[in-house]
Amino acid sequence: MHRTAIITATLATTLLLTSCGNNGSDGKADSKPAATSAAPTKPSYGLSDCRDLLEQNYTDENVHDASSEPACEGLTRKQYLSAVKDVLAGHKDDILERSAKEIAWDSAWEQTDSEQQDLVCERLKEDGADVVGKEMADSTGDDVDEQVDMAQYLLDEKC
Repeated sequence: MHRTAIITATLATTLLLTSCGNNGSDGKADSKPAATSAAPTKPSYGLSDCRDLLEQNYTDENVHDASSEPACEGLTRKQYLSAVKDVLAGHKDDILERSAKEIAWDSAWEQTDSEQQDLVCERLKEDGADVVGKEMADSTGDDVDEQVDMAQYLLDEKC
């Protein structure tokens, strides 16, 4: 139950942070008169272009509000939210798996005394998550990638 609440809160927060569209709060696009001068034409983007951008951002671990970027800026708030939901829904298993790991890592961290936490942080800052994660995998026999992920998470979130 606790894990479900955390995951739900994480997803809701992600949606709220990414829902800041720049087209006003009514969800309708601004209607502007056509320009009368011969301005250079802008590429025309649609919902699928925005979705592709959000997907690429997610894949690149560059998740942020992209509503003001060219591929998304012409969408209504409702369309932008739809694109965000589509991308998140496509990765829900990954998100849930990652959240489960982070809950376990948080629990282990909280059970570690503060002196040991300080030593871990000092080592991570000195040698980096790659080196520390690989050493942890060597000593425990666990998957290298998972140990490096955990070390990076601890460095980013706890140190």
